[in-house]
Amino acid sequence: MIELDRDAMTPMYVQLANVLRDRIRHGQIPVGRRLPSQSELEAETGGAVSRRTIKTALEVLADEGLVQGVQGKGVFVIALPANPPASE
Repeated sequence: MIELDRDAMTPMYVQLANVLRDRIRHGQIPVGRRLPSQSELEAETGGAVSRRTIKTALEVLADEGLVQGVQGKGVFVIALPANPPASE
């Protein structure tokens, strides 16, 4: 289950991107593997976020060069994230 804080100052899509980035960083979703589908992620959040929010979170990860969409197959991890700054 993905826990997101609706009352936090951080937007929901950023929170979701952070969760997915951490899963990639810690090997829970290895390079070359497909991320959960949008409907799977929606279920994992307990329906707390819309598919648009999920799509935006995936776009953030794609812009960072971590994932890539493959038409008809899903979104796949293509790189590991850089190490987080020491303050995290």
